[in-house]
Amino acid sequence: MNLFRLEEHMKRWPLFFETVDDYVMSVADWGSVFSASMFRQRLEPDFLARAPVYVEDYRRALKAKSQRTPAPDRILSTVMFTDIVDSTGQAARAGDTMWRSQLERYNDVVRTRLEHFDGREVKQTGDGFMAAFDGPTRGIQCASAICEAMRGVGLHVRAGIHTGECEVIGDDLSGIAVHIAARLAEAAAPSEVLVSRTAKEAVTGSNISFDDRGKHTFRGVPGEWPAYAVSA
Repeated sequence: MNLFRLEEHMKRWPLFFETVDDYVMSVADWGSVFSASMFRQRLEPDFLARAPVYVEDYRRALKAKSQRTPAPDRILSTVMFTDIVDSTGQAARAGDTMWRSQLERYNDVVRTRLEHFDGREVKQTGDGFMAAFDGPTRGIQCASAICEAMRGVGLHVRAGIHTGECEVIGDDLSGIAVHIAARLAEAAAPSEVLVSRTAKEAVTGSNISFDDRGKHTFRGVPGEWPAYAVSA
């Protein structure tokens, strides 16, 4: 599945702009390839090695036809990350069998709470989860319920929540909004839910209270970000 239908077309198409459709995929086909979450696994290694060249050539072809590459879909979403605090240390202390049992309990708790609060599991991230919600109230309630439930079985979970526009890539979400939620989870204390100011302001009037945790500088994210912990 290449942008160019055949390898020889990559060399020939610049000479024949009037027949460019014979050499490259349509805009719709291009969009479907690059919006599929697993597209990289379906492409040959030789394509991946030359992908930047192919994409640039494709842009030139589209420009010649007064067209542009499709912009990624973006949606407003509340993103939640959960993470087990000191998972390596806890695994060492518990032993393999007990730790496996605790992880299974953790997975069950997260998925049960996601179902209850209408969240969508996006993916597992090692010993954590990434999930999406239509709004921050349900996301905050879900994260709080997960932390509380796991504290009752001896595991401390922390969570980060941010509301913002995300790029949709198949079933996955990406973009700065996702990175902010992940960094908030990393900065949270054990059994704490840390949210961005965007998420906090969006739930005004919901009777959810917060404690100011000051401004944070997150790795890979420009600027300083105020953070707020959900009050017990």
